[in-house]
This record gives sequence, structure tokens and C-alpha cells, in this order.
Amino acid sequence: MGWLRAAVGAALIIAPGLPMRLGDEPPSGASLLLMRTIGIRDLVLGIGTVAAVRSGSEAEARRWTSAGLASDSLDTVLSLASVRSIGTRDSLAAAGLALSFAVGDMVSRRRLVAGGATPVGASSPTRPGTAEFS
Repeated sequence: MGWLRAAVGAALIIAPGLPMRLGDEPPSGASLLLMRTIGIRDLVLGIGTVAAVRSGSEAEARRWTSAGLASDSLDTVLSLASVRSIGTRDSLAAAGLALSFAVGDMVSRRRLVAGGATPVGASSPTRPGTAEFS
């Protein structure tokens, strides 16, 4: 989830207008700025999550994953609450995207809480030298 979030964040910073091409009107400068700030947030959360997992600290990894979950959960709720201001279609699309990230955050967090993750770059007790989640 950390790498995915960081990649999405970088994409939003570099090309903030891409997600808004589905609309009827070209994005405003304010909309592009908003997308870039969301990109910055996701880039920071993603890099923080990756760094925490690589450090081997389960507590730090849980903390960063929890921050992502809180962010995506609030994005989902606020997207649904924005039906009147942005319309049903855009509200549901934004909520669906945020919810998909929240579900990914929950799965990642559950793996960490269960102790099922081996930090990237660390050796797994069952597979020495592996650099993936076990």
C-alpha cells in the first residue's frame, strides 16, 4: 500500500488534471492545486509507510498504516457528504476511490497486527534472504 500510495501521490503532483478529465468543464487552477496537495499528502503517507516497514518497526508501520486508513476513511465520508456540492456521480466516484484505498489500508494493517509482515529487505525465518512480505 505504501508504494501504491506514493505512486498515486507522485502522479497527482505531476499530472493533477488527469483524474479530472471525466468532467464536463476543464479543471480550474484551484482544482489543480487541490489535486496537487492531495498528491503531496499521499506521497508523504506512502513514503512514510514504506520507510516504517523497511525499518523493521512494527509499531511505526502500524502508525503510518493507521494514518493512511484515517485519511482514506475521512475522504470516503466527506466525499459522500459532498453530493449536493459536486453531484451524485462525482461524489460516488470519489468515495469509491477513497474506499478502495481504505480497504487496502485495513488489509495491510490487519497483516501488521497479526504479525504477518516481514520488512522489505529483511530475511524471513522461513525463506532466508527474501525481500517480500511473508
